[in-house]
Order: sequence, then C-alpha cells, then structure tokens
Amino acid sequence: MVCMRIMRRFLLSILALSIAITASAQPKMVINIVVGGMRATDLERYSANLSAEGLMRLKRGGVNFTECYTDFVPTSEQMALTTIATGALPSMHGVSSIRWYDRTSGNKVVRLCVDAKGNYTTDHFTATTLAQALRTADSNARTVTIAHNATSAMVLCGDGGECYWIDSLGNWNSAHCYTKQLPDWVNSHNEIGFNRIQVSGTWFGKLTKGKYLNSRATDIHIYDIYAKPKGSSSKKLTDNWLDELLHTPAGNYALFDFASKALDNMVNDKQSSGIKMLNICLDTPRNIAQKYGPDSVEYEDMLYRLDAAIVDFLKIIDVCFPKKSDYLITLTADHGMGHSATEESSQRQFNASQSEVILNAFLSAQYGQGNWVLSCDKGAIYLNRDLIYAKKLSTAQVQNEAATFAMQFRGVAIATTATAMQGGAMSNRNSRLLQNSFYPRRSGDILYCLQPGWSELSRGKVAQSGSPYNYDRHIPLIFYGANCGNGNIERQVSSTSIAVTIASLLGIVRPDCADGEVIYELKKQ
Repeated sequence: MVCMRIMRRFLLSILALSIAITASAQPKMVINIVVGGMRATDLERYSANLSAEGLMRLKRGGVNFTECYTDFVPTSEQMALTTIATGALPSMHGVSSIRWYDRTSGNKVVRLCVDAKGNYTTDHFTATTLAQALRTADSNARTVTIAHNATSAMVLCGDGGECYWIDSLGNWNSAHCYTKQLPDWVNSHNEIGFNRIQVSGTWFGKLTKGKYLNSRATDIHIYDIYAKPKGSSSKKLTDNWLDELLHTPAGNYALFDFASKALDNMVNDKQSSGIKMLNICLDTPRNIAQKYGPDSVEYEDMLYRLDAAIVDFLKIIDVCFPKKSDYLITLTADHGMGHSATEESSQRQFNASQSEVILNAFLSAQYGQGNWVLSCDKGAIYLNRDLIYAKKLSTAQVQNEAATFAMQFRGVAIATTATAMQGGAMSNRNSRLLQNSFYPRRSGDILYCLQPGWSELSRGKVAQSGSPYNYDRHIPLIFYGANCGNGNIERQVSSTSIAVTIASLLGIVRPDCADGEVIYELKKQ
C-alpha cells in the first residue's frame, strides 16, 4: 500500500512537471507572415542574393517544409488566406469566391466582405479563424491582423479582434465591424504619413547590372557601380502614389513599418496579459508578380527588398524577445503564381467573357432564348436557376449540357457540375481539387479548370494563379522559434495544417471547422 502511494505521488509529480514544461514552452507571441504569390522554389532560387539574417535566417534556423501544397482549386487569395486562417478547405469554410449569386433573392450578387449598403462586414464568414480560437481560449489574448488589401486582412482575421489595411487615401484604416474608433497609435502613424514617405517615384534596382538571375525588365532602373542614383533627386511624388505603393517594394516597407508599430504596441500592452498574435499579409508581392511576372527583374528585386525589410523586423523581435523560445514565427504564402505570358503563350489565354456569350447562345438554341448564363469567371459558371425553374427544366440536365459543351472550349481541362460534386467523392485528381472548393450555397453550377500553361485572359496581368498545377499550389512553409527546432522536412503537408499546428503548439482548441492534420514533426522537437 505504501509503495502504491509513493508510486502514485511520483506519477502525479511527473505529470505536474510535464504540464509545467508544456506551459512554459508556449510562446508569448505568434507572428504569422503570408507573402502573396510567393512560390515555394523562390527561397532556393534566389538564396545566393538573400541576406543570412532575413528569409535565410528563418529557413535555416527553423523547420522548413519543402512540400507544402494547397489542396483546392482555383487557388485565389481569398480562398487560400481563409484556409490558412481556419485550417479548413473552402468546402468547409465557405469562401469559395469573392462574390457569388444569392439563389434565394433573385440572383443578387453578394460580395464576400461587403454588405448590401457597401459597408464592410464579417456577416458572410461562416468559419472561425485561429485568431478567434485564441481569443476564445484565452480572454487575455490579443490578436492584430494587417494587410495591404482589406479583403486579405479580413479573411485572415475573421470576426472580431483588430484588423487594419490601407484605404483609398493611403492611410491605415479598419471598419465598424471591428472598431468604432482607430486607436491612438494608428492615428499617430497616419498623421506622420509614413506610407507616402516610402514612395520614391522611381524604382531603382537594389543590385547592380549582372547580379540579377532574371533578365526581363520593364519599369525598373538597373545601374552599375559607377552610376548610382542620387538620393533625393530621384524622389518624385505623383497623384497616383498609392498605386505605386501597392505595386513596388515600397508597399512591403510600409507594411513592415506599420507591423513594427503594432508589435511595439502589443508588447507594451499591460492590459492584455495573454498570448499575442500578429498576422501579416503582404499583398504587394502578389501585385508585382501579376503585373510583371514571377520571372521578371522587378519581382526578383522585390524579393531582395522584402528580405531587407524582414531583416529589420527580426531585429525588432530580437529586442522584444531575447529568448527564441518566447515567440513563434510562421512564413508561408497564399498560393504560387502561373507562368508569365509571352508572345508564344498568348494563344493559351482563356477568354471567359467570350465563352460566356458562346455558352449562352448554345443553351438558347437548346432551350429557347434567354439569359441562361449569369457569369463565367475564375473557374466558375453560374447558370440562371430562376429561368431553369420557370421553364420547368431539370437543373442537373442543364448543368450537364453546359459542362459538356464547355469542355469543347480551347484550354479547358475539365468541367464538372454542381450536381456531380454533391454526388460523392471524385476519382479524378483535378475534380477532387475542385470538389474541395465546392460550397453548395455559393459555388457555381459548373466548376472548371484549364490545361497546364493556360490562364484566364485579364488585362494588366502578365501572370495569374488559379490552376491545379504545382506552380500555383506549391507554397513555402517555415516554423521558426518556440522550440520548434530546425531542418528540412520533405513530407508533403497541406496549408490546412498551419492553423491546427499552431493551435496545438499553443495548447488551445483548433478552429471550429478545421480539418487539417497537426504536423507531428514539430511536436517531436
């Protein structure tokens, strides 16, 4: 009996010690960085010109998952960011598009983050995010989410918490669904005009001629060592400075400048004693990749300057948290980026608007004149259900006719109906990816994806994302700090694992709809 009591006390003490160790291992600060449009291969391709104290510090000093993919298509930023935030596929979290048609109200267009009056809203969000899960688990926790774009910030944040983005005037702003009044630290930042200060007026290359891996350049000015630009003489502010901010490396500097202010405010916040989380989404890299292409000098230069901004940001983190175990940093991307359009590939662009007209003409010939197709865009075709019902036709039959006809369009690899999506698990790989993004209340009647190398025709965009192929789905994923260890992991993982793994490391319940798997390698460190 005495031995049993001693053994019981021993086991209880061991259990209490393990709980104490687990609690102490929890980071005080979590910083999630999402780089819009960054391919997983970028870190390796450009490593020779990256600083050892920036992106390479995170890669070499953290756990680098070399085979992380998004498991749905199309890979839009809205779908991808919500998946990162919720740990769920679009078929669960409901963000299958930035806009859809409300079947119950006469096919009215519903926009994801905007209500009928044009105000920002979170009413259309159906799944909780990691930030929400943290605040639910810890009433003393504080979460701040920032992005260049309002939609990016909002889907990453979810409902509640602090959420900020750059508005049409170039200031950091929020919405009434998050706060009635901007805090003083945000107002003071806006008053000084830090965002406009970042704009130089001319984009000069960070490196000299011959140092870049890419050769195709459009707007960037590359100089040699004997002709460096004169500091202030290159500064030329114009009325469209905000557009320049969002399409040059200045946007990344502006965002990290604001992120540094947010970090300082959070660290010195005595009213929030719990875990703090800072979500950072960089939309500018995606903008630059789309405008110039991922193989341009402009995109390459942006990465080097982003790297420099991260170096400075990590120095601030080191000051705030001298112990690496006190913080956790994740680095990932929403999606990759398709190939740049060239003269040779110009014939591989799918004209969705033209296809919509042709498909409508086909259905009119089959079933009588009418507005049969509401929209054909970004991998989804919406049919006019009201017209189908009025003519007492079978929805499944019209969908099938439309999908079969759509397969004849040049560039279409597969077209699948909503009825088929709801009928059971798909066997074809691309169909499964489409099914993972199918949300019955919002998705189109037909979902389609294009053949490799094809993209939808879009003015002003040299490259796009949205395909089921690896150049769009393969993204970087790094966990740094919080006793995660370091090394490369080549096992394939999903972007749905990010939120649930962070939740596990924090010891909190995962977001409500999360169906991703915890990355067990981090738990073994």
